[in-house]
Amino acid sequence: MFPIPGGAKIERHVPNYPLSRDGERLEALKRSLAVYRMVFGQNRQEDLVAYLLNYLSPADIEQVTKELRIDLEPPGLVDTASRIHG
Repeated sequence: MFPIPGGAKIERHVPNYPLSRDGERLEALKRSLAVYRMVFGQNRQEDLVAYLLNYLSPADIEQVTKELRIDLEPPGLVDTASRIHG
């Protein structure tokens, strides 16, 4: 998740043989894994972004982004900044 220089990391290697349906199955597995992790709150950002990009139009993505964005700005900061700066 957060690589450490010189540390270990996990890599996925899935062989894709000619005339095999494993490629299709891998994509289905990735989609279901992304949904599973979203449901249980264990999502990986890369999987979540890939899933949303595949299933939402650019307009839908913008709308969802506006609706789901969490504003971590302290309350009143905008009002205070506008009074200070003018």
